[in-house]
Formats: sequence, C-alpha cells, structure tokens
Amino acid sequence: MSRRRPAPALVLAACALAAALAAPALLAAPAPAQPAGRIEGVVRQGTAGAPAIDAVAVRLLVLGADGAEAARETTTRGGRFAFEVAADPALSYVVSTTHAGLPYLAPPVLLDAALPAAEVELVVHETTRERPPLTIARTLVTVVALDRANARLELVREDELVHGGDRVYLGGADGVTLRLPLPAGTVSAGVAGGEGEHRVEDGALAVAAPLRPGAARIVTRYAVGYDRARDAHELRAAAPLPTARMEIDVPTRFAERIEPLAGSRRAGVRDEGGERVLRLAREGEARAGETAGALLRGLSGRNAANPLAGGRGALGGLALALAILGAGAALARAAGRRGAAA
Repeated sequence: MSRRRPAPALVLAACALAAALAAPALLAAPAPAQPAGRIEGVVRQGTAGAPAIDAVAVRLLVLGADGAEAARETTTRGGRFAFEVAADPALSYVVSTTHAGLPYLAPPVLLDAALPAAEVELVVHETTRERPPLTIARTLVTVVALDRANARLELVREDELVHGGDRVYLGGADGVTLRLPLPAGTVSAGVAGGEGEHRVEDGALAVAAPLRPGAARIVTRYAVGYDRARDAHELRAAAPLPTARMEIDVPTRFAERIEPLAGSRRAGVRDEGGERVLRLAREGEARAGETAGALLRGLSGRNAANPLAGGRGALGGLALALAILGAGAALARAAGRRGAAA
C-alpha cells in the first residue's frame, strides 16, 4: 500500500510550528531525572550447622517493558550486598545468586519516589542425596481439554509438595526426586516449567528436579486415551506420598455424567468464568498409592458442534499460570547460566 508524501513546504511549516511550541517548554525546565534508589540485602545460610555464606556473587537483573535492560554484579561482604539504582516505577529489579550449583532468586523489587529503597534476603541451602521427610498438602487434577476426534483427555496435575528438611534434595544416584503414578491410558506426560528433567518409566513420571526446603508446586501435564466404544473413562489420581487432600476438577460439559469412584465424593459445582466445574474429592487423607477417582460417562458429545473442547474461565487461568511458571523457570535457568559463566 502506497502513501502520498506531504509537500515539502508543509513539512517545513509543521516542523517550524512544532519547534515554536516546544521552545518555551524546553527553556522552562528539562524532564526531571528519576530519583536515586537503593536495593540492599543479605545472603543467608539456611542449612543448620553449615558454614556461613560470604564473598559470593550477587547479580541484579533490570527488567523493563521490553524485557531485560541491564545486568550488574557485586560480591557480598559480611554476607551483605547493595546496589545503587534508579527508583523508576517502570523498572523491576531481580536479585539472584548461585550456591552449590543452584540458582536462588528473590521476588521482583519495585521502587518509586515514595519507596526508593528495599531490603532483600536470599536464603540458600546445602544439598543432599538422602531423602528428607516429604509430604503433599494437596493434589488437584484438572481436565483441561477433551479431544473427541482422537478420544483423548488432557489433564493438568498440581501437587503442593512439603519438604520438611533444610537441604535441597537432589535424588538418589539416578537424580529422581519424585515419581508420579501415570493415569490409566496415558499417551504422553511431562512437567510444565520448573527445574530439572523428567522421563516416563515403570508406569510413572519420574521427575529429576531439585526439591528445595519448604513448599513447592509441581505441575505436570498428561494426554490420556479413553475407550471410544465404551464412551467412558475412569480417571484416577494416585498419591506418590502421604497426601492431605486429593481433588479432581471436571467441566460438566465434557461428559453427560460425572460420578465419584469408591472412596471419593462430590465436593460441589462452581462457576469459573462461565465454565461450570464439578469437583470430586477423596474422603480423608491418602497414603502413598491410594487414589481419588471419577467416572466420566458420555464423552462422545454427540450433540456437540466442536470435537475439540477446551476450558474457558478457570482453565484459561490455569494456562496463564503454566505460562508464568515457564517464564519463571526460564529466568531461574538464565540466572544459573550467568552464575556459571561468572
């Protein structure tokens, strides 16, 4: 598409007018500079009995609207560090360090003229190959899509892991830290975001990711085939560790009937952004190997216009959460690579 060029005389006139209008403002005062800001903090040892942390590299990543704008580095003295920065509300600052080969990131820092300073704490831990006390506070399996043409369900599983020790668990000789039993009919499985690697073996998704002390969220995805002739599927989520709560969410439009299996119950229907979602929950806590289950009948959707059904509301929010996880994991890996390079 071509555009007509304005006449040279008009361009010159417009420039002259703009200069005349701008001149008083330029003479009056220049644009104010951003006020000075400061980010300081400490790198602290979180493993009991381990040596104190000092003389370690701490990195500052400056993030603008278009991504990373700059990176700086300093070394702790007496465990402390400081960065002089601009208190610019358009920028975010991420402080990180590396210890025992693992990256540690503080939450992003935002500064402005009203709050020009911030204190950051980075708690690092030693590592171990000995399995610490591990439990799961909650497991939630969500059916996020139904592919009727290929007779498949897409699932997202979220496990809220609780690590009761004070060392990062690296797994045994094979590096596996968590084994999640595969749902029946699994065609493919993988981890959404996070550190480490994963593989499918012996009926489980083996996750080889460092497990840090405290709470962690492990998110995994599965494609599961179902029996087209039977037009039904028994969906079971098995506990790999002692688990306080186990729940399954199914959008009601995916199946004609959704029933709890033995040991599970209906836990209510709610509206998530226009999507009616039925929750089923295990009755009581689960020991390792025990399950929560749902029977999905009438998956063919003979009256459905679209053979690929995807969730809206809650499921769209879940997709956004997975994207954020992936971005956070990429940032952590980048910080680790910078630390290794340094």
